[in-house]
Order: sequence, then C-alpha cells, then structure tokens
Amino acid sequence: MKEDGIRGRGLAIYSNARKLMTKFQFMKRLIHIVLLLVFTACTSSKQLSEHEVVCHISGEGFDVKNVRVCLVWSDMWNGDPYQEIRVKDGRFDAEVILDTNQVYELCVPHPEYGFATYRNCEFFYSKNGIRFGQRSAIDGERIVLMNATEQNKRYYDYINERDSLYMGWYEKLMEAQDGLNNIGQMYDPHWLKMCDQQNDESLPQSYRDSITIEVNKMSMSGEHRTPEGQMWQEGWHSYRYSKQKYDFDYLSETVPGPIGLYMIMDNIHISQQRSADISGWLNLYDEKFKDVSPSDRMHDLITTVRDAAAIVEGRRFIDFTLPDQYGTERTLSESIEGKTAVLELWASWCRSCRVNARSLKPLYEKYHNSGFEVIGIAREYRTQAKWLKALEEDAYPWPNMVALEDSHHIWTQYGCPDKAGRTLLIDKNGIIVKIDPSKDEIEQYIKENI
Repeated sequence: MKEDGIRGRGLAIYSNARKLMTKFQFMKRLIHIVLLLVFTACTSSKQLSEHEVVCHISGEGFDVKNVRVCLVWSDMWNGDPYQEIRVKDGRFDAEVILDTNQVYELCVPHPEYGFATYRNCEFFYSKNGIRFGQRSAIDGERIVLMNATEQNKRYYDYINERDSLYMGWYEKLMEAQDGLNNIGQMYDPHWLKMCDQQNDESLPQSYRDSITIEVNKMSMSGEHRTPEGQMWQEGWHSYRYSKQKYDFDYLSETVPGPIGLYMIMDNIHISQQRSADISGWLNLYDEKFKDVSPSDRMHDLITTVRDAAAIVEGRRFIDFTLPDQYGTERTLSESIEGKTAVLELWASWCRSCRVNARSLKPLYEKYHNSGFEVIGIAREYRTQAKWLKALEEDAYPWPNMVALEDSHHIWTQYGCPDKAGRTLLIDKNGIIVKIDPSKDEIEQYIKENI
C-alpha cells in the first residue's frame, strides 16, 4: 500500500453500452466503433507519441466508485496525468492511453480516506489488455493481474517467488507490531500525548506550533518510539534491507531489460524513504542498465536522483525561476545574491511545513535589514487557490514562489521527492550550510556571520 497518492489531471472513459450489446448482438461492432470515436474525441487534445497506444483495462470485485491508472511515482506534485475509470457494480471496463515504455499502476482508493491512502498494482502494457481482480492477503485485500502476460508475468513470477521466501519474516514482524500496539509499548507516551495536543483546536496556535515542532523532532530522531518500538523498527529495516539485497543479487545476474530498469528505480525509491545509501544501485545501473530502453522515463528519474545526491552541505544550491504570488517571475539566485538565506520548501496542505515556516517569522523580522532573506517555494496541485489562502492565513513577510504540478521537479532535485517540506540554510556565496536546520541553529549562524 502506498500513501499520499493523490493524482494529477483526469481522463474518464467508456459508456454503459454493455446492456445494449447483450440484446443486440448485431450492433456489437457498430457500438465498438462509436466508443472508439468517443474515446478519440475525448483525447483529441493529446497526440499519441511514438510509443503510446490505446489499451483495454478491465476489472471486477472492486467495492469503490472509481479507480485510476497512473504512471508509477506520478503524484499530485509531478504533473503526470492520471486516467480515471468509473466502477459500476464492482466492475470497470475502459480504454486508456499507455506508453509501451513506461510502468503504470492501478490505484484503488481506500473506502474511507479516498486516494489519500490506496492500494496499487504495478503493470506493464500488454497488447492483450489488462484484467484486474482482488484477493485476500496477509496485509489486506490485494490487487492482482488476472491475465498476467509478457512482461507482467515475468515480473510477478519473480515478485511472488521473492515474497514467498520472506512471508514468514513479515508475519512475525506484523505479529510483534500488533502485540506492542496492544499493550501500548510501540510509541513513547509523551509523543502520543503531544500528537493529540497538536490537533486540539482549543489550545493556542502558538502552543500547537511548538508541539508540532517537537513531535517532528522526536519522529526524525526515532525518539517517538519506545526502546521496544525501536528494536522492532530495526527488525523492520533488516527485513527491508534483506529483500533489497535479494533484488540486487538477482539484477546483478539477470539479463538487462526494462523490468530490471524499473526494479532499480523502485529500490532507489525505497532506499530514499529510509535515507539509505543508493550508490550501489547507481553503480549497478551504470554497469548494466544505462543503455536499456533509451526512451524509458526511468533514465530521467535516475539522473535526477543522482543529481539530488549532490545536494549536500558544502555544495551550491540549485537555481530555478518561478512565479511569485503576484505573478512575477523570480529567479532564486537573484533573490538571495550576497545574502544569508533560508530556502523554505513547503505546501499549503503540509501542516508541519507551515508550522516550521511560521517559526522563522521572528528571525526574519529581526535580521532581514541586516542581510538575511527567506524564500518560500510551495508545492501545489492544479491551482494556486489553497496556496494563496495559506499565504493570507500565515502572513509570511518574505517572497513566496509556487511550483504547480512540480513543474521544475524541485523537490526531487533537492532530495525529498516524497515530501513537501525541506529547509536549507545558504551562505552569502550560495553554498548550502545546513540542511533542515532548527530555528536556533539558523539564528546562531546569523549571529556569527552577519
């Protein structure tokens, strides 16, 4: 299951002509032609590229109103469009545009939380169409391919073989997790109390902000877990690392192909989530996969990830130009030239980001006239409306720019593709002094260098 899976532009297709087809078999071909014409009309604004095709997608056993077909790792901030399919009586049947060189996923929303939390199933294009179903699994309902062919079969044959070897380990971890949660020994009681307080609207906003900062600090350091919870977390990391090593050994020995290219990027993504070293995966890519399927977007993603690895303390910041809240194009380098600056990556929908940004306001007011600058960059979806509302509510005194649909892939470039927030302290020469510094660390640096 993946989280935070809200997606970009929609494309709903197909009709309810199936009933007519059962009654009027002689009209079957005519109806099919009409449907294709409608589909073509709906997608006329988008010219199919060299590798794009129309693919038949169907499924049954889905107790939701709609599902989505998305590029893997496309999300609310990267601008890749999703294609939405309506579900009726647990079934869906549609034709969607797929790029034969890319990996997609079927996303099924959570019945309560929608696409904020969803189940997914990765798949490659199949000329025979794609048919999905659901079956029970130890970790909940699982989406499966009912007609896994070609690349899909090879991929899932491997995945099922690998996962079967690790199922016992996984089951023990889940059993231990449930046991610790049941007796209240997974998370620190003080941290849990603060989590409740930060959502208590009866408390002053300034107090809730301070609580949120402390909650995040404990979460980043691992102190939000009890000693028993930390031991469990170490066991979980060992489990994930072992599965990744299994993938690495397999890819080191297998013949290079698009499946392997995807698996490398997938493991890089997993490693980033736990802040693990990705150099081994990059070396494997360079040795065996860099020339596989040259038009595959995985190459661009891996290149971006490699570039992001250069965003470390002691290196220069990455420049970009974006519109501010007044519609004026601003270039970051011009805005902070010769100044000690903070680059604040945030989003209107990211509570902790906004709390952190608000905590910088006293520093800005105190040191701005002495050569201290703050630049806000917001990660927003589709429109600026919520961003502009957040600017009004929080009243940031510094310039703010916005990246709609992650038009410049700034968060990936800055090494935080799955987050909204990141803070970078930059010196007068454009060198990154500190990544995610605290308010106190920023002020101490200002006192010593301005």
